[in-house]
Amino acid sequence: MIEGQKQYVSKHILLFILLIAGVNVFSQTDSTKKIKVPKHYFTPTIFSDYYTTPQKNLDQRFRKGTEDLAIRKRLENYQYSQLVGGFYFPIITKDYNHTDGSTGNFHLLGTGSYMMAMPRFGGTSDHNLLKASIGIRGIYNSGKKGIWFVDVTPFMSTDLSARSNTVYRWASTVLYDYMANPNLSFRFGVTRTFLLGNRYHLPYFGIRIGRLDKIYISIQFPRNVTFSFPMRRYLRGSVYLKPMGGLFNMANNDSIYPNNKDNTIIYGRYELISGFRLDANLNKHVSFFVSTGFTGVKSLAFYSETEDKKNRLALNDFYKEKISRGLFFNVGFTLRIGRAKSIYNNYNLYETFNLNSTIDVGDNNTNMGDGNIPNQTKSKEKSNLKIKDVQDLIEAQDLY
Repeated sequence: MIEGQKQYVSKHILLFILLIAGVNVFSQTDSTKKIKVPKHYFTPTIFSDYYTTPQKNLDQRFRKGTEDLAIRKRLENYQYSQLVGGFYFPIITKDYNHTDGSTGNFHLLGTGSYMMAMPRFGGTSDHNLLKASIGIRGIYNSGKKGIWFVDVTPFMSTDLSARSNTVYRWASTVLYDYMANPNLSFRFGVTRTFLLGNRYHLPYFGIRIGRLDKIYISIQFPRNVTFSFPMRRYLRGSVYLKPMGGLFNMANNDSIYPNNKDNTIIYGRYELISGFRLDANLNKHVSFFVSTGFTGVKSLAFYSETEDKKNRLALNDFYKEKISRGLFFNVGFTLRIGRAKSIYNNYNLYETFNLNSTIDVGDNNTNMGDGNIPNQTKSKEKSNLKIKDVQDLIEAQDLY
């Protein structure tokens, strides 16, 4: 070996020795650091959702009065789209260790959302209706059979496209979830909601049969009926039926209500949609979904702001129209930021996360999905699932 080659090899051997020594020193120093365990089970989460239906001709079916026909003629046709966004973040997380070895926890979450409702009528100007909320929700998981859930969502509504009044309303849900076992749970409570295109106070009741990480059917009135099944570790399909709707302030600049001097009227919409949804969980931070199907029971209505001002219950409409059924398209994504405590195989916490996603932020009935809950799969994927979940558990305890 010539002299130059010897020097080259010697330098690389020396560099390799120094590298090994450096890694060893770093590992010894790093091991003395105190591992920061995540404080919360929920992480700050952002989501967005877009929904649209095609244009439909109006067909008056509820009433045949002269005033109704005049409004119908002015509107001509109808098409609807909406863009929803929101977030939630943990404020307080508190664990409670019971004498029997079980662990309960309390979660206080801050919430916020917006909806841009975009009804389009052939005979009027375009209206972009904003609904925005800031709220709070508390969830107490006993660690045994019961989970309490309380959500309060104040929100405002206004028309961004023309001069209109801004109104402030609030939605709320209080319920108790009894989980008999991982395969069976019941929910009972009350809800103040605008999902049905009006202001209603309704009982809430639900039942779920089947495990949340496997195949299950869930019936949650007035939210949804869902048959959900894992397709692969990262994919979950569901067939569902659910209502969608709301109440929005709309400028009366098109004189939809000509017999009144209101510069603002109230627009209400309601749909009962059924379809198929595919959720893809790319990793523990990012998931998205696509969904399509049919809108069945579908209607719109207008209400007078002044005539319903003192009305504490359901609003009285001056115009209502049933819309023929059609297709819809829905797509959305969820982004979870940061690290969280592990919930692997903790079915009480699975139920807690499902409660949080089923009763969405903002009373819009837009489900964020259960990307936090790992799918249990069969055969050759089963071993890979266990390895991956152990990796997730280790990552959750890593240094920041």
